[in-house]
Amino acid sequence: MVRILLFLLALILLICSYYLIKKPQGLLVLFSKESQNESRSFLRQFGYLYALLGIVGIIMGIINQRTYSMIYLIVLLVAAAIFALVMGAKTKKG
Repeated sequence: MVRILLFLLALILLICSYYLIKKPQGLLVLFSKESQNESRSFLRQFGYLYALLGIVGIIMGIINQRTYSMIYLIVLLVAAAIFALVMGAKTKKG
């Protein structure tokens, strides 16, 4: 069951990374006009991070070790929290 959820989470991360890298227009409206290039690079950077975490999630699903899976989930939650805090700070300025 945990393996299925890890694979599902990895798929969701890969889809999110695709949209952050290739189609950031939906989120760029949240930023000011002056910081469009900076915001695009910010979204691309976290898109690559989410792609890496999605690939690691697939590997964690294949390995199927509970300890490594929990460490992976903690790292993923920290990365998502950092993304949310930084994006909140950037949109607050705009």
